[in-house]
Amino acid sequence: MAAGAPLQAGLPDNRMNLYERFWKTLDARRETDGTLPPDFPLAMTAVHPPEGALSEAARDIATIVRRSPRRFPAMVVSQPAVSPRPFCFIYSLGRGELPEFAQLFENYVDKNAFIAETLLRLRPHYDMPYVLFVGETSFFLYDVQLEELLRWGTDFNALDELILQPAAEGADIAAVWNGVSRKSVAQRSEEFGRWLDLWKACIGARMNTTPATVEMLMQKVILLFLYDLHFGLADHDMRLRTNFLDQRRKSARRGRKGGDPDQLPFDGVAWLHEASQEVRDRYRMEFLFWNEAETTFFALLTEEGRRQFSQFVLELFLLSQSKLTALVQTDVFSDPDAKLKLWKFAVTEDLNIRKRLHMDDINVYQAIPIDLEESGVGWAMHVVTSVLAFWRERVTEFREQLSLGKRVQVQFDMFQQPDIEHARVPTERDIFETAFSTSIRVIYENPADRATLEYLMILKVFEFSREWNLPLQPLDNIADAFVRKEHFEGIEEL
Repeated sequence: MAAGAPLQAGLPDNRMNLYERFWKTLDARRETDGTLPPDFPLAMTAVHPPEGALSEAARDIATIVRRSPRRFPAMVVSQPAVSPRPFCFIYSLGRGELPEFAQLFENYVDKNAFIAETLLRLRPHYDMPYVLFVGETSFFLYDVQLEELLRWGTDFNALDELILQPAAEGADIAAVWNGVSRKSVAQRSEEFGRWLDLWKACIGARMNTTPATVEMLMQKVILLFLYDLHFGLADHDMRLRTNFLDQRRKSARRGRKGGDPDQLPFDGVAWLHEASQEVRDRYRMEFLFWNEAETTFFALLTEEGRRQFSQFVLELFLLSQSKLTALVQTDVFSDPDAKLKLWKFAVTEDLNIRKRLHMDDINVYQAIPIDLEESGVGWAMHVVTSVLAFWRERVTEFREQLSLGKRVQVQFDMFQQPDIEHARVPTERDIFETAFSTSIRVIYENPADRATLEYLMILKVFEFSREWNLPLQPLDNIADAFVRKEHFEGIEEL
């Protein structure tokens, strides 16, 4: 077990910064061989820069650990009596790296650029649920998966209560931290909504652009940000992770040498157009086509406007990933009336998908209709999510039957006329196509509401693709699920 070098003997506590005092307290507990005693069961291993940092992983780790003070290296922490798996990465930092909590609070973000960079570089290589940042005057504890701030403080006593006291008492520290309450959907939604409103005002103020146009542009940015983050754009130089880390390196060089005039800044507008074309063409997403108002917006955008738009794109890295889920985004884009409708339908509707669909074992003869104006975005998304989960359960059953050498028995509805020649058993790869083409019909009147629901449906597909380990398929069936109200009424009359 390795540890940082001992602190200078006799240095008074009131002359120490926070991380010095933290490590001195640990050093005071060590046995003569440098190990921690059995009644303080923490194992700490120092992380040193790898030799010959040639791979991306090695460069990421080297970039991180070299920022720690030399006598206080980053530490991987575990409790062997509880689990051999490390549960925390403790990162000691000098002046200027950690933000004031007020900076995060006032801007409705969850981290500054330094913390965002650290999490970006750590997550692919270290499977640990927590990172504890300890600076000269403050500390921050982050849930790595959510990228959410759980605890922060500016005095040693708070840090002692967070980790040292539970360790001395023999508590399972990871379990204690797992029990720290996370933000609710409503809290995340409110914070994200306020952050979005700040950017709507900033970007749209000088452009004589309607809030609806700016909002749809921002939805497209968020969708492409999540696609790039989880699935990856084809061109490595287009990846936002690459651009964000490049901007961090340029910022560091400007701080040291005044910058490199040949280095061009990140252009968020160019990125948005190239990324939207790639994803739109590859997955046939109607949502990513530009309308006339959006085209006009970009045509009239000033240089200062492009700079602000680019900043908006990269600032998504400063938000907790938990705020970008389909559930939270649905709450963000639901007005009070839609939220009331969600509550009403949840109380009064029995959403049994199998009963609501007119179908036999495989064939659907009539989709579930969703009147968007009547139900609101929240209830519509609840129905969509339930339909996708229903079809996942059905295709899993089909696969299990076929794996056992059984034929899938299809009992056709005698009052319907199925296309028997083209009937086939859907597989996992068919879940989204089957659900959107056969089982959902969204009747809408307002194009802006339709666009918002389409955006949320694509986010849900992204989430289920990752959760169910499915490759993304073309998503043109999502657009096919929408029917304009006057057109639908004409069909009904026929």
